[in-house]
Amino acid sequence: MGESAASLQVPSFLINLIEDLALSNGLSVDDLYQSVLLDNGNIVTVQGLDDAVRWLLNGTKKPWLALEFGQRINYQQLDVFGPLIASCGTIREALELFQKYHQLLHPFLGLAYSIEGKSLCIRYSIFENQPDDVFYAEAILGSIPVWGERLTGKPLKIKQVSFRHSEPFYAGRYREYFKCDVLFDQDFDALWVESHLLNLPILSASPGYHSKIKEQAQTQLQSIETFSGEIKRIIRCSLPDDIGVEKVARVLNCSERTMQRKLAEEKTSFKALKQEVRKLVAIELLETTSLSIEKIAFRLGYEQRTSFAVAFLRWTGVKPTNWKR
Repeated sequence: MGESAASLQVPSFLINLIEDLALSNGLSVDDLYQSVLLDNGNIVTVQGLDDAVRWLLNGTKKPWLALEFGQRINYQQLDVFGPLIASCGTIREALELFQKYHQLLHPFLGLAYSIEGKSLCIRYSIFENQPDDVFYAEAILGSIPVWGERLTGKPLKIKQVSFRHSEPFYAGRYREYFKCDVLFDQDFDALWVESHLLNLPILSASPGYHSKIKEQAQTQLQSIETFSGEIKRIIRCSLPDDIGVEKVARVLNCSERTMQRKLAEEKTSFKALKQEVRKLVAIELLETTSLSIEKIAFRLGYEQRTSFAVAFLRWTGVKPTNWKR
């Protein structure tokens, strides 16, 4: 499973956003540190960030505050990660780099995208150990309209938004924010825009500067991530699609042979990583959601429940229905 949420660290700028929202909503930052961040924010773990988010939601009595969190995020606040995205050439490149360098923002947050006819689906994707918390999905998807307009200079017209959680009493705030139909109790968190958005140029594109920032980002990423760990996150981000070796190698900007060699050095293989990811996601969904076995099978890329059940029994020695009980 790797490191736990209690030990993995997050960038301090995320706590700065919590502080900003606390002050804006009449809360004492001193109380934040006394109640949650006992180390005064010098080292903040994923668990510490989760606790700070809950403290903020409880203190403000605003369960919709995640949208405001997403609205306030701008690239100047995001250390290397922000300028890396803002200096890209196109929105397509920005989304691909978000997927590759997401750990510089948060160890477990991610985005995936796909073309569906004339629509571009941008999907919030969680990674292993990440709590199934609606706050993060709302914050990430809520930041997309803001970033889209800042990067392209054009308002981002959202076609539709979907969330996994049930429709809350304040659902109207979502529709007012996104200015479109918002669906709840869906299979995943995502929003849809026109597919031509992918090829829109970014106004702040800076090839020379981007090259330097990318080197810094790569150095930081290498210091916190194993090669197999990054591949597992790419595999998970691609679910329910059955991503192949060729595509993963392209995402990592290396040859298939190089990728296989590095995995062998870490005493694992691509096939083993795919199996591990599906097993971990299956257990997570069985233990933390009310999804049916059929829906869990679909999320993992299985067309039929029986195929998933056979695989799960092979992984764990237990049937998924028994594990869920």
